[in-house]
Amino acid sequence: MKAEFINPFITAAFMVLNQLGNTSSTKGKLSLKQSPIEGSDVNTIIGVTGDVKGQVLYSMDLDTAMKVSTAMLMGMPVTEFDELCKSAVSELGNMITGNAACELGNNGFNCTITPPTLFMGKNVVVSIKNLQILVIPLLTSFGEIVINVALTEDEMN
Repeated sequence: MKAEFINPFITAAFMVLNQLGNTSSTKGKLSLKQSPIEGSDVNTIIGVTGDVKGQVLYSMDLDTAMKVSTAMLMGMPVTEFDELCKSAVSELGNMITGNAACELGNNGFNCTITPPTLFMGKNVVVSIKNLQILVIPLLTSFGEIVINVALTEDEMN
């Protein structure tokens, strides 16, 4: 997988998390995995189409998701993971992927993103196309958010 496909996601994630008041973020050790992969309590998957295609999966535990939701909801305390919280977590993935897609476009790779899909559950296993998956753990003040990126260049373009 090309670094030019990955770096926009890292940059976008740090930018969006910073805008939400995240006081510290560090990138954990990157790793490569093959599908299927294990998700976490809360998972958002977003498709990418165009010159670059594939999927991006954002995974986090429930506590992290609730902290992210509180930040996304401008500090409104979150006491349960309801529909509003689910929407907030989905929007986080949407914001990061949207910003990354814009940066990919600036680098000559025109692409669009699909609406986010959120799914929950313990011991979730996710199958992402037949692509290599780069796992990017982000250690934030909200908790760990893992970005799984499976992208390739569209050979038709």
